[in-house]
Amino acid sequence: MNMSDSHLTPVPVEQAVLQTFFSQLGIFSYDRAKDYVEKEKESSKTAGASWASVLAALAHLAAAEKAYHNMTFLGQKLGGQSFFSRKDSIRTIYTSLHNELKKVVTTGRNAVGGTAPHLEELLSHLSEQLCYFIQARMEIADFYEKMYSLSSQKSVNSEELVSTLESVLHKYSSRFHHPILSPLESSFQLEVDVLTQLLKCQAQISEWKFLPSLLNLHSAHSKLHSWGQIFEKQRETRKHLFGGQIQKAVQPPHLFLWLLKFKNILLAKFSFYFHEALSRQTTLSEMKTLTAKTAPDYFGKISSFIRKYDVVNVSLIFDNRGSESFQGHGYHHPHSYREAPKGVDQYPAVVSLPNDRPVMHWPNVIMIMSDRAADLNMLDKVVHFFDDKVQSTYYLTRPEPHFTIIVIFESKKSEKDSHFISFLQELSSSLKNSKPFSSLKPGSKG
Repeated sequence: MNMSDSHLTPVPVEQAVLQTFFSQLGIFSYDRAKDYVEKEKESSKTAGASWASVLAALAHLAAAEKAYHNMTFLGQKLGGQSFFSRKDSIRTIYTSLHNELKKVVTTGRNAVGGTAPHLEELLSHLSEQLCYFIQARMEIADFYEKMYSLSSQKSVNSEELVSTLESVLHKYSSRFHHPILSPLESSFQLEVDVLTQLLKCQAQISEWKFLPSLLNLHSAHSKLHSWGQIFEKQRETRKHLFGGQIQKAVQPPHLFLWLLKFKNILLAKFSFYFHEALSRQTTLSEMKTLTAKTAPDYFGKISSFIRKYDVVNVSLIFDNRGSESFQGHGYHHPHSYREAPKGVDQYPAVVSLPNDRPVMHWPNVIMIMSDRAADLNMLDKVVHFFDDKVQSTYYLTRPEPHFTIIVIFESKKSEKDSHFISFLQELSSSLKNSKPFSSLKPGSKG
């Protein structure tokens, strides 16, 4: 039946209720949306069964959305089973909601011989699309659970995560497209776009790809800024202990705050890995000021470590063997040709502090990387080597497969020196792709 048929009687009241509810959900105002439909349900007790069922389902939807965005479902374990076995898990809430809405769909379809009134048809149509939305939500909730479980891994393949997320997007693309649901669709799209771009950026930084990672980081930043404006514009009234009231911006949910944190972690890593290319665009003092704003400030931390312990050099080495696209610092025209690096050039210091990489030490560095590859590939080990010929000590560790951090002293240092070992372990740990996932769960340290 065509919903735009002119002979259908409009139902402005119910339609207005639905539009108000979804516009509240679209701006992440779950409590207001829930209160609104609950009041509406109270005041329309004489309405048909389908309308009452939809209003009840919408109240449950608002509660489920609140739980989802606050991420309280993450890492819930009971008796060694997964969090999905809990009675109050997000999956259980969404599944029962899905069943409620399926009944409305069936009622609408079973209305006699295609003469279903406009309201029944509208409710059935919306409920069917909401069922798809709920399925998409459950799959994304599974995805966050998977990310959280990866936080204990030494290495994470961000590209695999991106392809999983994109397949979910493809599956549900245009499945909940009704104009009334557009605020819900927009907020869903915003979230998955930001998450996809951040994960793509993470994968690209790990491949040392400057321009693609910059574009994804910038796009995610712009979208998060627009999303943040939604909370800025919403004010809530708080009562003082001694009377009086204060207007405050609404506290954003945990999911938004985590995405913001993830973006900031990537910004810090991007600023470190591409420090050379970025510093060419400004003065040294301005670059120091800018990197000091990142958290963590890798450049500042390493610089103070060098000063404190009289370190000759700290370098981040990119093993570009097998990377056909490697062309050096900064942006390169996609069609420009440069011969693949050979010999020592396959191990460039993409970051070198306080000055350029010490050329005389580089053959030693490459030899240690080759001889101790098994230890370095464990991704949590600090390798120590003292060369008595040149009276120099080398400490190496590998935060992720293509990158190695090296600290060089032109004196003898102990293999067990806790200052150097803990510094490298902390630095390496914070650069791992799994690091941001540990703070997905509310209240977790990460």
